[in-house]
Amino acid sequence: MVVVIRIAYHTLGCKVNQYETEKIREALEEAGFVTVPFSSEADAYVINTCSVTSVADGKSRAAVRRALRLNPDAFVIVAGCYAELEPDAIRAIEGVDLVVPNAEKDAIAERVAARFGESRERRVETGEQGRPRVRTRATVKVQDGCDQFCSYCIVPHARNVKSSRPIDDVLAEVRALAEFGYREIVLTGIRLGAYGSGEQEVKGLAELIREAAAVDGIERIRLSSIEPWEVDDALLEAMQSPKVCRHLHIPLQSGDDAVLNRMNRPYAAAEYVEMARRVRAAIPGIGITTDVIVGFPGETDEAFANTRAVIEEVGFSRLHVFRYSSRKRTPAETMAGQLPAEVKKRRAENLIELGKIAMRRFAESMIGTTVDVLVESRSKRTNHLTGFTDNYIEVSFAGDSALAGRIVPVRIVGIDQDGVVGSRE
Repeated sequence: MVVVIRIAYHTLGCKVNQYETEKIREALEEAGFVTVPFSSEADAYVINTCSVTSVADGKSRAAVRRALRLNPDAFVIVAGCYAELEPDAIRAIEGVDLVVPNAEKDAIAERVAARFGESRERRVETGEQGRPRVRTRATVKVQDGCDQFCSYCIVPHARNVKSSRPIDDVLAEVRALAEFGYREIVLTGIRLGAYGSGEQEVKGLAELIREAAAVDGIERIRLSSIEPWEVDDALLEAMQSPKVCRHLHIPLQSGDDAVLNRMNRPYAAAEYVEMARRVRAAIPGIGITTDVIVGFPGETDEAFANTRAVIEEVGFSRLHVFRYSSRKRTPAETMAGQLPAEVKKRRAENLIELGKIAMRRFAESMIGTTVDVLVESRSKRTNHLTGFTDNYIEVSFAGDSALAGRIVPVRIVGIDQDGVVGSRE
């Protein structure tokens, strides 16, 4: 008798977590398990948690409880950074069967298979790689771990061992994704710019980019977040390839030197501005996006004004604003000058508005140009196709659904209340 075992997945947090969940899903589908939506009853739930903020902690606990409400008898596996940092808190939730640290995520599929035995029908022949979900872009994890220990950040406590995948291993996955029809891949890691650092057998990020760009069938290489001190000439040279997207996400966090020092960020505001200038000189039309934390302990009105000034000077194309969230085990938790919630809220709202202005200004600079857009979906509200340019502008335009998954030339004609509008060439 063939038994259908249903598995549901829920992922919180970064692209690395998303990638790791996908690998677990692929392995379990290959072993004969059936994937169902997380909102439905399943025989097992895999919850890959995040702990970057206290809000992420809460969302992680809520996801576990939701799974247990959907099926109190399910086999519940909790992994990820929250499980790594607070395993006892997870184990205290009645009904959780397995708490898996980050270093053991690769064994989750095997442990789930062992729990349910061998009564399933295999859906993929042995040795064949399971096909990923149909998407226009695929994420490829190439690096793990960070040892920078920024004073506000919990991530190094959960993933402090840096490691890099061998280039041949990465390229094999990129080739497989190309065969599946993916047009764009995103190279990601906990600290992508540290790829290959200190590892004699692994080449650096610039070489990885060049070799990935040489894979037939892949039309775009996109990079995930990279730290400002790791944006060097070798990287900018590798990004000259027409296949490499003109986009970098480079966290600023603060534009005030005193705050940066307390954050343990190894650069000054002027050095960040100079780095951004070099990037723009090397790659015309590049979109630079960033993260900023407001309300860090000791952030004065003057310090906040300095951050605003740097944001305006750099001219980001997109701004992600976070209110400082105290995390246990981090030096910032006990720093003097903790700010009240209303100050954080007001400053966050201020920068969000500044970010909207910056995003619109960057998009307006593209009006009248023709750019390649990777078509991803159709807007339910406007019925237009939507997709992203290589420099990470979301564009909507009229077109046939058959264009989904293709890269097509689109002329940017304007901006309306829904965003950037284009027309087919």
